[in-house]
Amino acid sequence: MGFLLQCDNKGCFEQMEPMLDVESDEVFCSKCGKEIKNVTVFAKRQMKSLGQTMKNQKSSRAFAVQCKYCKKTEAPTVDKNNDINCGGCGKLMDYLTAPFANTIRLNIKAK
Repeated sequence: MGFLLQCDNKGCFEQMEPMLDVESDEVFCSKCGKEIKNVTVFAKRQMKSLGQTMKNQKSSRAFAVQCKYCKKTEAPTVDKNNDINCGGCGKLMDYLTAPFANTIRLNIKAK
């Protein structure tokens, strides 16, 4: 049995075993998927030591790129102007190399 917390998000308030994102040091509800804000450093350390962490899914996402603005690794999106934007924050990813940007444009459809 892992570390139990009660979700503080409106509409959920479920007691569950939350998951710690080690990269961002944020805790997420395993029921609703939203961030739980009132988690102490002690609780985060306990969750990490118990192995109650989110699994890294970088390898399963095609064309995933780390955004230099939000630091999240997401698959980018292509807008109707053929610009490549971050899948997390939506900012323009103009720092990608031209060959990689063209590959993304060819393989990810514009919305």
